Amino acid sequence: MSSESEYRRWAAASLDLAKRAAMLADKTRLLVIAEAWLELADRIGRARSRRAARRTIGDAPAEHPLVTSALGSDHPDAPARPLRGR
Repeated sequence: MSSESEYRRWAAASLDLAKRAAMLADKTRLLVIAEAWLELADRIGRARSRRAARRTIGDAPAEHPLVTSALGSDHPDAPARPLRGR
């Protein structure tokens, strides 16, 4: 996966080409490409923020039942289960 800054550099390059393009159709295509690069960069940034938020909340993995069933309750990465009936 590429980095957010790399995607932003590609967006800047596309904008630069759009500024220099003589034909309106070329400018439009390059602006659409630049917008797509920026959207990818934003997605990377949001994903990074979500991962950081999860780390600050705690290092426990998601407590989804499929995770627990796949890892098993004795796996070190499995979430702790409350004891039933006690």
